[in-house]
Amino acid sequence: MTTIIRRNKILYSQLRQLYKSTDGSIVPSFNMATEKKAFLDVLPEVINTIVTGPKLRDLPELRSWINKLLKYMLGGGKLGRGLMISIGYKMFEEPEHFSEEKQHSARVLGWCSEMMQANFLILDDIVDSGTIRRGKPCWHLQPNVGFSGINDALILYQSMLEALDLYFGKSPIYPDLLRHFNESVYRVTLGEHLDLKSSYSKKKNNLDIFNMDLINAIAINKSGYYSFRLPLFVPLLLVKNGKQKATEELSNICIEFGKLMQCQDDYMDAYGTETVTGKTSRDIQEGKCTWVAVTALQHCNEAQRAIFKEYYGSKDPEHVKRIKQLYDELNLPQLYEQCERKMYDDLTRQIQALPNERDKIFLLQILNSIYKRVH
Repeated sequence: MTTIIRRNKILYSQLRQLYKSTDGSIVPSFNMATEKKAFLDVLPEVINTIVTGPKLRDLPELRSWINKLLKYMLGGGKLGRGLMISIGYKMFEEPEHFSEEKQHSARVLGWCSEMMQANFLILDDIVDSGTIRRGKPCWHLQPNVGFSGINDALILYQSMLEALDLYFGKSPIYPDLLRHFNESVYRVTLGEHLDLKSSYSKKKNNLDIFNMDLINAIAINKSGYYSFRLPLFVPLLLVKNGKQKATEELSNICIEFGKLMQCQDDYMDAYGTETVTGKTSRDIQEGKCTWVAVTALQHCNEAQRAIFKEYYGSKDPEHVKRIKQLYDELNLPQLYEQCERKMYDDLTRQIQALPNERDKIFLLQILNSIYKRVH
């Protein structure tokens, strides 16, 4: 699950303000610092709504514990998905239909997505015996937590569902909200299964399953739905006639965003600067089926493939070093640059083919914020 968490640190602060579309119509601009502050200002209300809800009314100890849990786990992150939902409403909605009430709803939904993320973070840190998350000790290392953090992760997930019910339970969009959030969680678990079960070892001798179809399946489930389809389709439920924009074309763009991020994250694990990316060639050590590994195998001769089979999936630093040397011999940096550029160009064409100019501008902002990312 580590790759789920780390691949989604998009630099939304790079989103640029655009004021006029190519047809001359005005497009809402936004200041990221202002938007982030407005988003953060909603968090205390969301937490209070959850802990004062009817299910916790007679459980003061639990109210206190969940209040502490939510504050600890929802603070300090980049808030990527939450901000995309919040900003998404403003960017997708036509100016004449924009309302502050719906903008507030978008921010609440953004925090629901962050609760889903926090649920994964706790589980990830327990599985990986993590120690630091967002610059502070992992939740399971807090006093009186330990493995009970698994239950706390479930509490976070249920807090997300409780917030959706308390805020939107009587709204006509409630069934669609549940569908989007539940589908994202399900997709992540499917992607995680594919990722974990496809790892290579000399004992398993299973390189035959390393192919781009598997890479794409992992990317679609672990990134496409979780990091893009949910944050872009949820705000459309608040937009007037938003369902008309929730097209198959937009869904395909979200999936391609996920594939791009998968490719980037895999490459950064092998070639990124550790002090910047926080990555330490873990994919090589764990024998993960990654874009880098599959691309390398596609270009290996028989002797090089034998080297890959011998050393890939080993934690021995010398073995890791030999695999990285093999990547260099196969010109992986150049192959990656070509692949990333092609994916960027293909996405640009898909976005430009959309009928709404405002939607194009917003999606191109997102694309440009992740292209050439280094962490």
